[in-house]
Amino acid sequence: MIWYHNLPPHSIDSISMLEDSFVKAHAGAIKVATRKSDLFKVKQRQGEILREFVSRFQMERMKLPPVTDDWAVQAFTQGLNELSSTSSHRLKQNLIEYPAVSWADAQNRYQSKIRVEYDHSGTPCKPVHQNRIVIKQKQID
Repeated sequence: MIWYHNLPPHSIDSISMLEDSFVKAHAGAIKVATRKSDLFKVKQRQGEILREFVSRFQMERMKLPPVTDDWAVQAFTQGLNELSSTSSHRLKQNLIEYPAVSWADAQNRYQSKIRVEYDHSGTPCKPVHQNRIVIKQKQID
C-alpha cells in the first residue's frame, strides 16, 4: 500500500489509471522474483562432471539479480544430478543431510568433492590462475 500513498494527489482519474499505476509499481518486483527463480532451472546434465556444473551454475547466478545464500544453496542442491557422477551423488546427499549454512559452506563442500573427482579420474587438478604462476616464473628468470 506504500505505492498508493506515494501517488501524487489527484493523479488517478479512473480505475484503469489505478490499475496501470499498480502494475507499474509491482512489475519490476515480479520480474526480479521470476528471474531469481530461474536459478532453480539450472540442472546438472547427464554425464556432466561436478566441476563443469559448478562453473555453469555460477555463471548463471552472476547473470541474475543477487540472491540470498539460502536460495543459492537450495537451487544448487536441487540442480545436482545424483546419476551424473559419484561426487555429485555424495555431495547432494551431504547437502541434504547436513544443510549448508552459507554459500561459502557449500563451496567448501563442492571443492572437496571436485578434488576427489579429479583424484579418481587421474587428471591433475590445475590451479585456476595457472597463467599468473607462469608469468611470475618468467619474470624471475
